[in-house]
Amino acid sequence: MRDPGKNTLTVYEPSLAPDDLVPPAPGDALTNPSVEDLLPGAMGFYPRGAAWGTPDGQAPSLNTTLAGLMRVFLAAFADLYRRAWAITVESRAVTLVDSLSDWERDYGLPDACSAFGNSAAGRRAALLSRVRSTATITPQNFIQLAYQAGYRIEIEEPSTFECGFSECGGEHTTGGGLQQVYWIVHVYDLALDYFVIGEGETGQDRLFEIRNAEGLECLFDDLFPAWTHPVYVYHDA
Repeated sequence: MRDPGKNTLTVYEPSLAPDDLVPPAPGDALTNPSVEDLLPGAMGFYPRGAAWGTPDGQAPSLNTTLAGLMRVFLAAFADLYRRAWAITVESRAVTLVDSLSDWERDYGLPDACSAFGNSAAGRRAALLSRVRSTATITPQNFIQLAYQAGYRIEIEEPSTFECGFSECGGEHTTGGGLQQVYWIVHVYDLALDYFVIGEGETGQDRLFEIRNAEGLECLFDDLFPAWTHPVYVYHDA
């Protein structure tokens, strides 16, 4: 319900968007097989008979020279199965492992607006921000995007004074209609990047890093709807 005496203020509302949900990784017996897992089945491809170590239809022994040779062949297949399964992980920006450079190429990264640094973790954060920004249009969308990038903001939309609606002494001020296209972006603290085990690189990434406010503005500049005009206000807390 809109307050007749105040401007419209949008604050952060926690939500779990579809792109934040990490899907369960598909997997089966061939997801990450070992050579020993594949060996019994592979030995079945050899012909039967005494010459092949299987007289009277016995199961082939896994301690023979042929089994050792098959282990050599299977090492490549085990690696192939492992890498083929890993491709499914690369289908989402939140789960990618080896295809970061490919994703960056698709989204035009790195660029001048990258406020996350050149480390692997910083590049991944920049990519996630770019992916998540593709459907950004409402104030809550921008607040969610800023939160995911490590910024805490609120967006205020001023309203001009309207007779019969606004309150004397309220926040609504007299002015032209252009005033209502302003989005006042209140930034309450600057973003922090922390070292993440499994993503950060020892000797490369700092334990934590404070990002400047220009990174937020650069992130938003090409995203704001054409009918709006952002104004940034920075607060100490």
